[in-house]
Amino acid sequence: MERWRIMIVDDEEDIRELIKASLESEFEVAEAYDGLDALDKLDLFQPDFIIMDVMMPLMNGLDTSITIRENPKYNDVPILFLSALSTKEDMNKAYRSGADLYLTKPVDPTHLISTIKSFLKKSSGTPRKKQYTIQELAEKKKPEKSAVKLGDEDSEFQIIASRQPQPKHKESPYKRRYFPTLPRVMVVDDEEDMVDFLYLSLKDGFEVVSASDGISAIKKAVEYQPDIFILDIMLPKMSGYQICQSLRRNRTYMNAPIIMISAKSSPRDKEYAMRMGADDYLIKPFHAKHLVDLVYQVIHKRNITVREKKVSIEEIEEKHKQQEKTFEEKDERFLKRTEESEIQKLLRRELEKDKKSR
Repeated sequence: MERWRIMIVDDEEDIRELIKASLESEFEVAEAYDGLDALDKLDLFQPDFIIMDVMMPLMNGLDTSITIRENPKYNDVPILFLSALSTKEDMNKAYRSGADLYLTKPVDPTHLISTIKSFLKKSSGTPRKKQYTIQELAEKKKPEKSAVKLGDEDSEFQIIASRQPQPKHKESPYKRRYFPTLPRVMVVDDEEDMVDFLYLSLKDGFEVVSASDGISAIKKAVEYQPDIFILDIMLPKMSGYQICQSLRRNRTYMNAPIIMISAKSSPRDKEYAMRMGADDYLIKPFHAKHLVDLVYQVIHKRNITVREKKVSIEEIEEKHKQQEKTFEEKDERFLKRTEESEIQKLLRRELEKDKKSR
């Protein structure tokens, strides 16, 4: 009989290992270490049940739950929050974000298993068909062996070779690379004018998608699969530093080119961006050509491959149009209600005047 698959989402490895040890005799168990990692692995793991911590760095459990509930393929997957937060308000927030169950840490393993079994029994469903077995997932998790290990003779030779004068015919790192499919760049900035500037600068050589804050950037990264990221540092909800750090921890984006942009110009800010995993740092304001040259330089450095996308740029643009249309319709309805309300107030005042005059 096929077993239920549970995904554990927690940034503390010890907690994940403890829960996994408690569950794996009864269930298949897969792990994710933060919100972005969980969203990115949904299609890979195809979980039947999710156990998630609330307080996670970068993207917390509440925002992750909301995003999962917006995904039609997984919006019915049961979510159990396992958290040290124990107030009624904390629980209400979790349920409002889409949780089905809430248990407080520390939890007794026997109680956890019985709670999950009871819930799955009531659901009267069956485990979804999986693309990969748990053994195949374990194989995918293994890090790829690097072609050259540090300390090997080949590696020492490469170090020596890299110190030699560069031959004149060597390809310039600024030289444009041409792809069968245009690379997709995600620009993340909360200033609309800057987003427009970045779009106009890049649109001839790239597909461009945008986000105005950290949380929407994480959500859109999973859906739109960008190949390159340009991140402002000062963003609402999640800083560019945090997004960068989260991307570098993610298997899909750990090698993606990332350029940080900011009005901050101190060496300390740039050094911190590099420590978080950025490839380069661009100080605002800057010329469009400087930006484009830097993007191609980073592409050359990373030697990226453009992946096939689930959603085309045309579908993204159509989705944006539909969203704008929906917002406009809501605005119209709101204005209409407001106008009606003002007319009602006016009529009421006129009626009151009539009553007084009588």
